[in-house]
Formats: sequence, C-alpha cells, structure tokens
Amino acid sequence: MRFPTPSRRVAAAAAAATALALALAGCTGSAEPTSSAAPGEEAREPVSLNVGYIDTSINGVGVIAAANELGLWEKYGLDVTLTPFTNGPTQIQAMQAGQIDVGYIGAGATWLPATGQATVIVPSETSLGDVVLARPGSDVKDPEDLKGQRVGVPEGGSGEMILALTLLEAGLTFDDVERVVLDPPSVVSAYVGGQIDVAAIFSPLSAQILDSVPDTVTVADNAAFPDTSFLGSWVASNEAVDAKADAIQRFLEVYAEVNDYRIDDTEQVVEWASAASGAPVDQLTQQASISGWTPSDEILSNNEDGTTFEQYESIMRVFVQSGRMDEMTDPASFVNTELFAAAMEERS
Repeated sequence: MRFPTPSRRVAAAAAAATALALALAGCTGSAEPTSSAAPGEEAREPVSLNVGYIDTSINGVGVIAAANELGLWEKYGLDVTLTPFTNGPTQIQAMQAGQIDVGYIGAGATWLPATGQATVIVPSETSLGDVVLARPGSDVKDPEDLKGQRVGVPEGGSGEMILALTLLEAGLTFDDVERVVLDPPSVVSAYVGGQIDVAAIFSPLSAQILDSVPDTVTVADNAAFPDTSFLGSWVASNEAVDAKADAIQRFLEVYAEVNDYRIDDTEQVVEWASAASGAPVDQLTQQASISGWTPSDEILSNNEDGTTFEQYESIMRVFVQSGRMDEMTDPASFVNTELFAAAMEERS
C-alpha cells in the first residue's frame, strides 16, 4: 500500500487524518496474509488503485482495516493507495480531480453519481443513523413544529436528506425553515452550544449530541420513512470505470469478502477499525448496530432482479421532491452492476 501526500484539492480533508493513514500503512494485522493465488494457480499481476474512505465510519475505515488485517489486497493482486476523508462529497471532488479512483459515500450524497459525477459500483449498507433532533425547551416535538426554526445541517449529505423527508411529511419545504449550513462537526458544536435548536445529522455525530444534551427530542429518524432506502455506496470515478475496470473488479472482490466477514464477526471488524482510526469502540459498535449489511450473494441477487435499482429510485424521489435534483434519472445510468457480477464470478 502507498500513501501519497494529498494534493491541494483534498488537503483539508486528508490532513486531519494523516495519523490514521500512517497507522494503516504500518498495519500488519493479526491475521496471516493470504497468497495472491491458490495452490496451482498463477498469481495475478498486481494492479494499482487509489482508494478513499471515511475515516470515522465503520462502513469506511471498517472495510479498509479488515482488508488490511486479512491480507486481501495481496490476495487479489491490488496495490492500493489509501486516503482518508471526512465525508462523501469531498471524495467525489477528489475523483473529478483524478486523485482517487474509488470511495465511499452515504445515502445523502447519492445525488452526485445520480447527476453523472461518479458511478455506484456496489451498495454498502442501509443506515438507520440519520435523525432530526431538537433541543429540550425549543417546543419542537413533531415535524410540523419545524416551521420557522433554525436548523443546522451539512449540505448535500444524509442530514439534508432526512431533513427534506421530515419537512415533506409535514407539508413543508426548505423555504419554511432557516437552514444553517455547517460542516458536520460544527452542527454538533452549534447544537450543544445553543446556537441552533434543531440539527439534521447522522451517526456517529447524532450520538455525540444525545450524549451531550440527553433530553434532546428525536423529531424523526430513518425508521419513520420505510419507503426510502438510506443506502450508502462504494463509488468510482467515471474515468476509472473505463480505464481501471480490472482494478475496480478486484476491489469488489476484496469488498465482497470483507462484507461477508463483517456480518459474521462484527466485533472483530469494530476492534480493527478502532485500532486503525482511533475512534472509540463504543462509537463504532453503535454505528454497526444501525447499519444493515446485506450478504454479498444477496447483493448480487438484488442487482439481478432490479431490487437495487428500486432502492436508488427511492433515494432520487427525495432529491427531486426537495429540489436537489431536477428530475429522476434511470439508475442504470449511474449504477454499474456488471463489475460486481464479474467480481462474484471470479470468487466462485
């Protein structure tokens, strides 16, 4: 694995996680690295791939840490350069600048590939960690009470998505509230400090708010909207899908193995992710508890029978209703299922 110096476009996102990158680079793991070929089979020629991930997310750093510990980069012939980020949209920017090939985004950033800025290569998880929270004493208890409120929300992510759904439920729009656009950690500090009465935010930051202001009211969460799939995704740059298809397929072979492993031994993956990132075990355990992971063979089946496309359609409906997107897009135009199918065939 190689860890280059981040370029100017992503320096702000990556600098805060330099220590994490160094830790991952030096990670030797407790599991024995696996050979890049089975006995009697010819080893695959190594190929390079630049991979981004969210360093505080069990769905980001958890995948990377498990791949490191299990020796899967070597097993599948990948020479990876790993770059940590704090959110999904910044990774899309890095892809467009040619700095990473693959990255992880939450459901709220799906509008970026849906508008042609990247390609979804595999669903990651269904999240139950997105919430709209109100300070005690604010008189906000139900979605209807949000009218006229100052709401702290990160732009373009799942916090914005859960806010849009909550407002729509009450017959309101973004114009009916005062949106205070903040980066995710600043939403927490502004809420805890009393500068805003309402926060639209996601895990693990929602847990930080609840710990700091225990009488906080949960106005809405993912469970209130069963018809919408809050589906995180691994995505690739459009250029990499064309130019590095073999490397991306191998990444998906790694992902499929990690995905099934984390379902079988979540506790171990949490421990590895905590050791790699420095995030508390309790925080990552909480994230894992609200992340619905689908077995890899079921992902393949969902891709084949159209379920995956229906899930992404449910996300886009929210974006259109809230004005984030002008119109629905055919999921087949931005969700590539062929690469995952090829990866599963290679592993069989």
